[in-house]
Amino acid sequence: MATQNTPIQRAIEGLKWLALCAIVVWVVRKFPQKDWDLLVQQPKNWSLLLLALAMVLLANILSFWRWQRLLLALQVPISLFETVRLGFLGVAFNTVSAGSVGGDLFKAIAAANRSKDRKTEVITSVVVDRAIGLLGLVMVAAISTSLALDLSPQLTTIRNAAWILSIIGLVGIFGIVGFGKSMPMDLLKRIPWVGDKLHRIAKACLIFQNRPQLALAMIAQSLAVHASLTASCWLISSALYASSTTRPTLLEHFLAIPPALLAGTLPITPGGLGLQEVWIDLLFKQIPNVSSEFSGLIVATMYRAILLLIALIGGLVYLSSRTDVQPVDEPSQGS
Repeated sequence: MATQNTPIQRAIEGLKWLALCAIVVWVVRKFPQKDWDLLVQQPKNWSLLLLALAMVLLANILSFWRWQRLLLALQVPISLFETVRLGFLGVAFNTVSAGSVGGDLFKAIAAANRSKDRKTEVITSVVVDRAIGLLGLVMVAAISTSLALDLSPQLTTIRNAAWILSIIGLVGIFGIVGFGKSMPMDLLKRIPWVGDKLHRIAKACLIFQNRPQLALAMIAQSLAVHASLTASCWLISSALYASSTTRPTLLEHFLAIPPALLAGTLPITPGGLGLQEVWIDLLFKQIPNVSSEFSGLIVATMYRAILLLIALIGGLVYLSSRTDVQPVDEPSQGS
């Protein structure tokens, strides 16, 4: 039976939607008329826009494959197609839930309901996969900002913070790889009432123990996902701005897009709507060589349109076929 939200929860949800409305109004009022005219009237390279759409679609599928590898490591049998189907469910719900992590909740519930004996592991896998995804995004931001010779103070701060977070994340993962076995997780079982559940959650979180290949593969996949999403924004710029002197270079896109995508994960507005567009525009303005004729808002708006189209595709994929996740027995300690 569904539970009703408390008055506090409803108030918080109302504030989030109020924040969304305020940000969207601010973005629309800030959008210059000449940029609207450019977005609507200027000839576009539709081939490049279709290529950008394909790249975003493939980046999503790659992220779903990453999640499948994690589920299989946790002894949850699931096909790649079913992982893609459930992954697209999360993408679709991201458009209506706060932040880009809201869809993960629906994806986790849907997957857990299809794996009766492994619900704890399935839900934990979504959290671990999200953490790996965010680590990859931070690493892309750290690497790309380190390739630039001249950074504004704001981008320098982003670079330094990205490196700190990347190092912390990598140390944590490979600390688990090397020393996870020595952690006294069996002590959790002694906790009354919740000990067994906590023990299963801890085991799922420590899935990388003695598995450096799995950890490296998932990090590499995450880097590829966010590099592809950033490259898709460059394709959008190329499709909207024919002149190479007007549009930023691929490297300049890597300076602005990853931090903006990270801002879009904040659980404030549905799918990061508004926040992501604002940050893309602001960060492009922090890059000295970007032409004043270039509008980050135009690129961000077209990228948002592609995301909405991907969400529509995701909804159709989810509704089009059945599940094939099957319950499995509890794995042995040596698995």
